[in-house]
Amino acid sequence: MTKRSIGVAVALVVLAACGNGSNASTLAASGATATATSVSTATCAAAYKPPVATPPAGTKFCASLSTAPDASGNGLENGKTCRARTAVDIVRDMGQGWNLGNTLDAFGNAANPLADETYWGNPKTTKAMIDTVRKAGFTTLRLPVSWDDHMSGAARTIDPVWMNRVEEVAKYALDNGMAVIVNIHHNNGWEAPTLANEASAKDTLSRLWTQIGERFNKYDQHVTFEVMNEPRVAPGGVDDWTGKAEYYDVLNRLNATALAAIRATGGNNTRRLVMIPSYAAAPDDAQLNPLVLPSDPMIALSSHAYRPWNFAGEQKGTSIFSGQAEFDQLFSRLNAKYVAKGIPVVIGEWASTDKDNAAERVQHATAFVQGAAKYGMPTIWWDNGNHTRSATSTDVMALLDRSNNTWPHQNINDAIFCAAQH
Repeated sequence: MTKRSIGVAVALVVLAACGNGSNASTLAASGATATATSVSTATCAAAYKPPVATPPAGTKFCASLSTAPDASGNGLENGKTCRARTAVDIVRDMGQGWNLGNTLDAFGNAANPLADETYWGNPKTTKAMIDTVRKAGFTTLRLPVSWDDHMSGAARTIDPVWMNRVEEVAKYALDNGMAVIVNIHHNNGWEAPTLANEASAKDTLSRLWTQIGERFNKYDQHVTFEVMNEPRVAPGGVDDWTGKAEYYDVLNRLNATALAAIRATGGNNTRRLVMIPSYAAAPDDAQLNPLVLPSDPMIALSSHAYRPWNFAGEQKGTSIFSGQAEFDQLFSRLNAKYVAKGIPVVIGEWASTDKDNAAERVQHATAFVQGAAKYGMPTIWWDNGNHTRSATSTDVMALLDRSNNTWPHQNINDAIFCAAQH
């Protein structure tokens, strides 16, 4: 396919995502260039409106997240009936999201752990940075956080300075009306879901989530907790991304332990949305079939999908996107297993690494978001701040240039917001 025809093809895809068939036909007839593609996608994206959950006609949502619903889903506040938000309502409001990756989840600065935020090369997060993210159209900030460098003693006491910083960054987004997902991200192996490690992992999870839960209890439904990030075992230091029965069973119990610790903090956390991962947050049958979700109405599945891997994640893999069939199967599977049964799914990480293949990345983003949006699944791009290609680079997934708060890959942003309108 020539560069010119690639541009036309991408334009047709994104215009179709907006339901703009007439413009698509016109574009095909005119043999539009890649420049026209960019303009058309931007026009489509500009029409994007974040989804908004609405209560049944004649009702209003309860003001407090902690208001307990009756069997019909209604609560009572100040003597008046209100509608309690469901997990589906909260996930619907998430819209399209952005990860503040390789930042508060960075670790390893032994000389000054409180400077971990910039240790992996990203600048310190500012309110202006998050304002830029919201202005671009993103309505969810996933806030990956590593806690290992900032907890001490048998009680796993979190350094209050670090906790303050996590809350400060969360508030940058909350003040913009964004949803925020706070998690336990990287760790030094203490959460490995093995029988030998189970008791210790449960203890640490309980202690950390009790403290995190207490700190964020005052916030409303805009704050969501994600109990773990891609939980897995690394025998001999090599990550096992597939897992086995032992790991799956232990993970089910670790998930339940974390959820119980959150719920035990009371208040808003009795009904806060909590995201539960499968083994390695994998979206395949091998990891989903053994996953036992706790019996709790306010949970969602946490899933990650760098698919197809040889295009999206493997730097030296193919630069040509050809994953439509895989996406169709992926989202259909997640829908059948969860969404269709009333359990929302959040795609907490997805992206494609830059191989100087902008048009193909736009096709990938369009197909991915459109596939997820069909079933009401919010997608949250993994932005690790890396936008430099080299012979040895990997995971070149930044959309935002954090040094100046600009979007070098605006075409991908536009594809996301255009496709979200499916």
